[in-house]
This record gives sequence, C-alpha cells and structure tokens, in this order.
Amino acid sequence: MKSSHQGSTTPGSHVPQGRLVLLAFGAIGIIYGDIGTSPLYAFQAAFNDVFGLSTNREEVLGLLSLFIWTLVLVVTVKYIVVIMRADNEGEGGTLALGVLALRYVQQRHRVVVIAISMLAISLFAADGILTPSISVLSAIEGLSMVMPGVSSFEDDIALAILAVLFLAQRFGTGKIGHVFGPIMVLWFAAIAALGVRAIIGNPEVLAAINPLYAAELVVRHPLLTFVLLGAVTLAITGVEALYADMGHFGRRPIAASWLVVVLPALTLCYLGQGALVLENPSAATNSFYLLVPSQLLVPMIVLATLATIIASQAVISGMFTVAQQAMRLGWIPRMRVLHTSKTVRGQITVPIVTLLMFLGVAGTVLNFETSARLANAYGLTVTGTLLCTTLLAVVVARHQWQWPVWRIVAIFVPMAIIDVAFFSANLAKIVHGAWFTLLIAALLLLLIQAWTRSRDKALAAIEQMSLDVPAYLQLVERTGPARTIGTGVHLASRVDRVPRTLAATCAVLETVFEQTIMITVETANTPLVAEQTQVEEVAPGIWHIVFRHGFAEAADIPRALSESALGSQIDPLTTTYFVGRDSINVVSKGLAKIPLRLFAMLHQHSQGATEFFGMPSSRTITIGARIDL
Repeated sequence: MKSSHQGSTTPGSHVPQGRLVLLAFGAIGIIYGDIGTSPLYAFQAAFNDVFGLSTNREEVLGLLSLFIWTLVLVVTVKYIVVIMRADNEGEGGTLALGVLALRYVQQRHRVVVIAISMLAISLFAADGILTPSISVLSAIEGLSMVMPGVSSFEDDIALAILAVLFLAQRFGTGKIGHVFGPIMVLWFAAIAALGVRAIIGNPEVLAAINPLYAAELVVRHPLLTFVLLGAVTLAITGVEALYADMGHFGRRPIAASWLVVVLPALTLCYLGQGALVLENPSAATNSFYLLVPSQLLVPMIVLATLATIIASQAVISGMFTVAQQAMRLGWIPRMRVLHTSKTVRGQITVPIVTLLMFLGVAGTVLNFETSARLANAYGLTVTGTLLCTTLLAVVVARHQWQWPVWRIVAIFVPMAIIDVAFFSANLAKIVHGAWFTLLIAALLLLLIQAWTRSRDKALAAIEQMSLDVPAYLQLVERTGPARTIGTGVHLASRVDRVPRTLAATCAVLETVFEQTIMITVETANTPLVAEQTQVEEVAPGIWHIVFRHGFAEAADIPRALSESALGSQIDPLTTTYFVGRDSINVVSKGLAKIPLRLFAMLHQHSQGATEFFGMPSSRTITIGARIDL
C-alpha cells in the first residue's frame, strides 16, 4: 500500500508577494550594504602605490568610465538582466544555481558542476571574511580627519564594533531589520548629494559617462588599465548579494531598487570623487571623506559606520544561509543552527560559523591594519565567484532555457572574457595579501572535499552492515521477536536497506515495536518541495516513509511524521526514535589517511542526528557502531 501526503508548502510559495515599492525599499536595506559602501575605499584605491594611477584628466576620466561601465555591464546586464533569470524555485545564489544545474547535466558531468559549486561557496566564504573588515575600517578611518590623535586606535575601534556585531548574532536581525531600509536610503541620498555638489563645481567630469573614455584608456595604456581592474573590482564587491537574496525580495524589486536608487547614487558619488581629484589632486588619498563639508563630517562618519555595519550584517547572514544549505546537501558537517525568529524561516544563526568568522575578521584587521592595505588584497575571491556563476549559468541557459548555441556564445563569452580579465588582474594582488583569502578558500575547499568523499565511504561501509528488506523480514519471521507497544522510528539511508538500528533491536533486544517506521530523508535539488512524504507498508505493522525536503528547508522528522498519512496513528508520547552514532576508525595508510582523519575529527564534533532532524532527545535512543575506513 502506497500513499503520499501533500504538505502546506508549494514550490514558489516563498517567492515574495507585495507592493513593488515596499519590497524594493526592503531590498535597499538588506542587500546593497556591501556594494553601496564601496565608494568609501574603491575609487581612492586606484591612486595608491600598487596601481600608481596619476591624477591627470585623461586617466581620471578613463578610470571613472571604467567604474561606471563596470557597474552597468557586470551588475545591470550580467546579473539583473541575465543571471537573475536563473532562479531555483525562486531562490538565487551560486549554490542554488549549482544545484539547479545538476538537474540537467549527465552523470559524467555532475562532478564538474559539483566542483565548481564547491569552489564558489569556498570563495564566497573567504570573501565574507574580508568584507566586514574593509567596510568597518574604511568608515572608522574618517575619524582621523576630525580627531587626529585617534588614528593609532582605529584598529581597536573597528575591532570593538565588529565584536559587538558578532556578539549580537545570537539575538537575530529581526528586531533591527526594519531600520536598515531608512538608514541605507539616507546613505544613498547622502552620497548622491555629495557627488552632485562636487560635479556642480567641475561639470566636465560628466564626460566620463561616455564609454569612449574607458576605451581610450585601454588603447593608450593597456597594461595600466589591466592593473587598474584590480581597483575597479572593489566597486562590484557584494554583487552576489543581489542574486543570493533574490528569494527574499524577488527579481523585480531588486532590479527596481538598483536602477532607480543604487546605481544613480553610486554613479554620482564616483563622479563627484573624480571631480574633486581633478580640482585637487592631493584629495586622491581620501577622496570620499574630502567630499564632505567639514561641519557634516562627524554625522557622515556615523552614517558611514552604520552603513558598513549593515553591510557586514548582510554578509554574515548570507554566510549562515549558505552554511545551512551546504549542511543539508551533506557538503559540510552538521552544525547547531539557532532560529532567532518564531515566524520568519530565514532568520537563523550558526554559532560555530559566527565564532570562526569573527576570528577570521579580527585576524584580518590586525594583519592589514588599514583599508588601503586591505583594498590591495581584496577582489580575487570576488572575481573567482563571478566566473563560477557564469560557468554554471551556461548550463542552465542551455538545458533549462533551451537557448541555441549562438545565443549562448553571444551573451556568455563576453561575460566570461570580462570575468577572466578581472580575475587575472586581481592575481597580481596575491603578493599584496590576496594569498590570505586564497588560503582560506583553499582550506575550505579541501575540507568540503575531504568531508564529502569520506562521508560517501562511511555511508558505503554502513550499508554493508545493514540488511535488505527481504532479509530483514525473514529475520523477523525466524526470530519471532516480541511486539512492544508504541511506535519505533528508525533513520534509513536508503529505501532498499533496513537501518542497522532496526536490525539490532530485532536481533539483540529481540523486540519490534507494534508499529515500526523506517524513514529516509532526501534533500531535493529545489529549495522547497510540495509533496513531502511518501508512505509504503512493506509488511504488517512495518512502514517505510520517504521524507523529501528542499535544501532551504529544515528536516523536521516529528513534523513530517505528524503530517504524513500515518499521522493520525502516531502518538508522540509512545514514539521512540532510534539513531546511529558511529565511531570512525581510520585503518587506511598513506595520503588517504589524512582526509579520513580530518573526517573522523569533524564527525566526532558534528551535531548529532537527534538535534539536526528535530527529534526529542528524551525519546531518542542512540546505537553506536565502529566504522573502519
């Protein structure tokens, strides 16, 4: 007998609904903090010793044109127009894109798509370490203009702000989220006004809107332009947030807020900084804060600090989301996830991620000390993520959108060329500190690879210890175990195998619950699923349930059981859960032993199935076994 149960969640039901203006306003407050605060450091970075740009009219206008058209081509054309068409049931982000691409590729190509996806989230995580550091440092550095003696304490102030920010993660962002929008709108209005004020004094800078100035810089100074791309990259940091947060706001509100508010404000601010540098070349060292009238400097520093805190919060929240999704896909160890809101599904915090991020951010601030030095190291992971996104989008365009080859070549080849150019230009930053983020990304990628491969080996070893369904039924018939009142629930890794916890209760304890349920949890390639449970009675009193959940959903087994076709027959007070907790014994030798030992250590300290699947600890029995790998 087979049956299925339709849950209350349907695909696409989480796609935001509401007035466009309100959603666009919310998008400004949540997703544009990073890219919106880049004027604090991006433009002036081009004039430091690493890039060596002069302040003559030709080069300043060429640089401005590069900034403006990078925002147009990368953010507007690539992401708003093309990439954001690739939503996974309304969800965006490189990880969701990679899971979407897996639906369409053949088995032999899956390993390539998975590798690109794993690389992308490793680069994203490494980028998440630098973003809070450079954002807060660049805001605090304005203090030295009004309080010269404070310059030696800027690192301490930045660390104190970051410490408070990370400590506050346990409380969630729901209570303060409603003030993000007004602050960021005020920020964009302020930087636009500063830009307009400077442009009025030197309107010739408006000529930089013409892309010919960028083209002329490329032709006359190709090597300089190539190197400058490392500074221009700083203007698009945070572009992935537009795509990653698409599930929260929707494509149209994000596009509207970008085109109406954010892009014009950024363009005016960069043009204003260019006008200031043309008028006063010495202003290139701190072109943002020198735009600000002296009487408004302190309020602007406060506003900038608030904006960078919001930018940092968005990055941290994004890290929590990616970590949770990667856990559910089995790519990283299970970690404790705290839900900070009883009504909003996406508001979570992952304590171990919070701790590791803070240690990384604190180490970054102490190591680099200034935003200028950080700018010289920033950008490699950003551009690497951009390239990964382009490659995965090609798969989706070809197989889901059914685009012909000529259209894919016409659209994605220029994108890839731009991505490769930016990535190559940022390779020069390795010697200036980008090795730090590369090292973080490489370590994370190795950890993911070690975990997933070793986990597959462990699951294969566990399956060898389990019985197939016919063999188990024969065991029950042969031993005739006693029937225990209530319901016994056992986690099964495969639908055709009986979990060893069930076989153990039958063979060792010589008992079987009068209602025995084997439940297999499957993670779908979509963020949400509609049909969540399938029920099959394999023998009298023995049932098998397949519980499917999206990679953006929590796997709550008690809830799944209550909502299944057997829900009316299950009494929570007489239900006992059985889970396996294995001890990994590494017997391999040579280089193969290294990732297995890492897996064994991570497995030992990972969150158990009881907490991860929401099972009540008071009614859960853990049965251990030793797994030799």
